[in-house]
Amino acid sequence: MRYLCSLVLFLSCAAVSQASVVVPNSLANTEGNANNNFPFDSIDPMRYQQVYAADQFPGAGLIDSIAFRPDGPLGEMFSLSIANIEIDLSTTQAAPDALSDTFADNVGPDNTVVYSGPLTLSSANTGPAGGPKDFDIVINFMTPFFYNPGNGNLLLDVKNNSGTPSGLAGGFDSEFDFGDSVSRVHGDIGSPTASVNDTEGLVTEFSVVPEPGTLALLFIGSLLVFIAWRLRVRT
Repeated sequence: MRYLCSLVLFLSCAAVSQASVVVPNSLANTEGNANNNFPFDSIDPMRYQQVYAADQFPGAGLIDSIAFRPDGPLGEMFSLSIANIEIDLSTTQAAPDALSDTFADNVGPDNTVVYSGPLTLSSANTGPAGGPKDFDIVINFMTPFFYNPGNGNLLLDVKNNSGTPSGLAGGFDSEFDFGDSVSRVHGDIGSPTASVNDTEGLVTEFSVVPEPGTLALLFIGSLLVFIAWRLRVRT
C-alpha cells in the first residue's frame, strides 16, 4: 500500500511538475506571420519590452526558462554571444497594444531580474522547412519568477547592454497582428522612452512549474481515486 501511494504521488507530480505554455497560444503549432531579430540579435545596444496577455496562461507558477524558435522561411542555424544582457519579468497592468512609450510605466512592482551577465544563444534550426521550427533558442533563468495571471499581464523586459553581431540568427518567429496577445516597445539603451511601439511580438515558450498547491490538489485527487479503486477491489 505504501509503495503504491508513493507511486501515485510520483506520477501525479511528474504529470504537472513542468508545463510548457506558448504565447500566443494559437501559434503553438502554427508559424507566425512575421520575423524579428530584436532584442537578442541587434548590432546596437537596446531595451526591449514585450507584454503577454494573462489569459494565455492556465494558472500560477514559477517560470524558470523561456524559449524562442527560428523563423520558418528565414531562420538558420546559428550561435551568438551577448557580452552583457539583463532580462527581467514582472506583472504589469499594461495590455497588449497598449504599452506605454515610457519604459518605467510598464514595469510592475514585483519586477525580478531573472538573468544577468553574458549569454550565449544558439539554434539547430530543426523542424519543417516552412515552420514552425523547434523552440530550441533557450534561456534558462538564474532566478525563477513566480507569475500569477490573476494579478495582471506578464512583461518581459530585456536590456541588451552590449549589442551583438547583427544578422547571425536570420530571424526569430514572431506575430504582427493587432488585437492578439502580444505587443512590444523598444528603443536605445539608457533612454527612458521607446522609439518603436507596435503590435509585433516574439512567439515565446514558457517553462512553468505549477505552484505547490496545484501539486497537492492533484495528489489528493489521485489518492482518493486510488483508495476508491482499492475498496472496490476488496468488495
